[in-house]
Amino acid sequence: MAAERLSARLSLLNQLWFRWAGKCFETATSHMQTVGGHCKGDTADKHNRQNIDMSNQIFSETSGSISALIGYIENGDLALPELQRPFVWGNNRVRDLFDSMYRGYPIGYFLIWKNTTGEKMMHIGADEKIHKIPSMLLIDGQQRLTALFSIIKKTEIRDKNYNFRRIRIAFNPVSEEFRVTDAATEKNKEFIPDISQVFESDTYSFITEYLEQYKIYIKEVTEKLNVIIEKIQTNEDLLEAEYIFCITRLNQLKNPEDQFLQLIAKLKERKSLFFSPELKSLFVGYFSKPIEVEVKDISSRINKLYSLTSYPFQALEIKPDVNEETVAEVFTRINSKGVSLNQADFILTLISVFWEEGRKKIDNFCKNAKTVPDSKTKDSPYNHIIQPDAQDIVRIIIGLGFKRARMKDAYAILKGRDPDTNKYSEVLREKQFELFKETLSKVIDSTNWHTFLKIIQSIGYKSSGLIASGNSIINSYIFFLLGKLVYKVDYKELEKLIAKWFFMSSITSRYSGSSESIMESDLNKVKNSKNDDEFKKALNSIIDSTLTNDFWNISLTNDLLVTSNTISPVASALFASLIYSGTNALFSGKKVSDLYDPTIKIKKSSLDKHHIFPREYLKSKNFALTLINQIANLTYLEYVDNIKISDSDPKTYYTQIKEKYYVGKESELESSLDKHGVPRTFYDMDYEEFLIERRKNIAGIIKGHYEMIN
Repeated sequence: MAAERLSARLSLLNQLWFRWAGKCFETATSHMQTVGGHCKGDTADKHNRQNIDMSNQIFSETSGSISALIGYIENGDLALPELQRPFVWGNNRVRDLFDSMYRGYPIGYFLIWKNTTGEKMMHIGADEKIHKIPSMLLIDGQQRLTALFSIIKKTEIRDKNYNFRRIRIAFNPVSEEFRVTDAATEKNKEFIPDISQVFESDTYSFITEYLEQYKIYIKEVTEKLNVIIEKIQTNEDLLEAEYIFCITRLNQLKNPEDQFLQLIAKLKERKSLFFSPELKSLFVGYFSKPIEVEVKDISSRINKLYSLTSYPFQALEIKPDVNEETVAEVFTRINSKGVSLNQADFILTLISVFWEEGRKKIDNFCKNAKTVPDSKTKDSPYNHIIQPDAQDIVRIIIGLGFKRARMKDAYAILKGRDPDTNKYSEVLREKQFELFKETLSKVIDSTNWHTFLKIIQSIGYKSSGLIASGNSIINSYIFFLLGKLVYKVDYKELEKLIAKWFFMSSITSRYSGSSESIMESDLNKVKNSKNDDEFKKALNSIIDSTLTNDFWNISLTNDLLVTSNTISPVASALFASLIYSGTNALFSGKKVSDLYDPTIKIKKSSLDKHHIFPREYLKSKNFALTLINQIANLTYLEYVDNIKISDSDPKTYYTQIKEKYYVGKESELESSLDKHGVPRTFYDMDYEEFLIERRKNIAGIIKGHYEMIN
């Protein structure tokens, strides 16, 4: 069955691609014929396309004007959801989009999904406002349409840092050039510094005002040029601003001849005093010409800019009976950037459409979690462990409020789909959104959030650099909230339970891969708990069945620790263990924990993760890098300034350190080696023998850490 479904999806995608490619081909061929070109295969290609069976086609083609799309957004018919997350385009790409439209280039298809959810108008919970449910959702083309909407309607966009800002694009009607607005375009009166002004104004009035200002500007330019020409004629050097002014005007030449290129080069070298007679004559002749105000051309170009609102668009409209998984699959396959959609994206769309205030709360929480608060801020989610995104918050809400982990099921619940009839119910939807609202307030509660994070920090995971999987944090927070708010577990017991759960899920990479399925299974094992004892028993049962003797003695030593990945879960567990136990870095009086304390500034070049068997020494012995960089060959140690160990054999550098700093303190040095799991006679060991022995010791350190938590 899975193979059949895959085959069907590939067939649908091929048809989608074929229709799109065919449209592009027709457009290109039409253009070729216009300029006298000819394509022999055109007729046959059209004939072949017409004979294709399109009975299972899941989309239709539609077209219209950009102003129509913007109108759909304004009246609520088209939702501009967060499917591709906040606006991530740079301003240059917005400039290029408008430049492409101005020049008549195609700007690509939009992908729209018809919506069938409920009635056209509805109330959401206790909210007195009436919300219109969009009949269309924009699935692909968000960045383009957001850029168009923000410029044409002069609105702010929300960037990837959750900050709101305006994009300003400048246009020069004289040279027909688009630029991102900057100080130069603000100063140069040829430019319209913000093209949004064109779209919000009466064009006749705007053009009249522009021409008046432009004529004044031309007069000022002419006076400035007269001064410059006089300097050139009298062999007086130009000022820096005058050089820049001349270069800027010459750069506006289209396809300049070689003599003008020579003139520009001399000006860039600031050598006007060394102009040849020919260059001087060229300069004076060019800049002495009166600047004509091309009223008709300028008016036409501004009108052309304004008419971009009538620019045609093409869209593929996916049928309303197509499910979310197929829509996401289509998007993923046709998206050139490899961006993928998931069910959490669709849930965020529902929130954006039906509960805008809630979406703002989620975004503000995520923004503030990564922003250092000022001294006046009382409650802030800012921390050094994790910077959650909107999808993370949705997953926590769904886990706590609905005890579900599969976003597919959660999406159906929030849409008000009845699991028995598979039909949508407005009453059920309102009920589920009310629960979603209530749960959000608990999830983003500052006390809940920081109490949980303190548990994670208390077992040595002091910074994001030690968090190998964000899912382990997110899912552990769900269980923390369930234990605290639903099952009322005693705090001391809950603290130990969640510490164990996070440690287990992190070191075993429990939530990598099919994380939703595993979390769904975990939630199923606790959701029927009747009291705190049953909740604790359910979680402890999962922990104990995972961290078995075989895990500690076999899997950890012979599998997980055989890696050179320093951000792996086992590496994080080792370093967290050293932090938890208050261990000093090897050959140092500084604690490992200080390296992860953001308030302590340490020069990390000498005190950091270093090789116990030096890298260059092992390379000289022809060991592969994957073996040289094994976790078992790394620990936090301090290179002593006057002892060079980068290419020394271990016995040489160890003897130097011992004789210089540990005479009479040999037991202190041996204790330090023990705490790092380094065999006391490592310097006399074969390298691969050392790796095997240290892996066993590291496993013992990590197990000891877990037992102390337990």
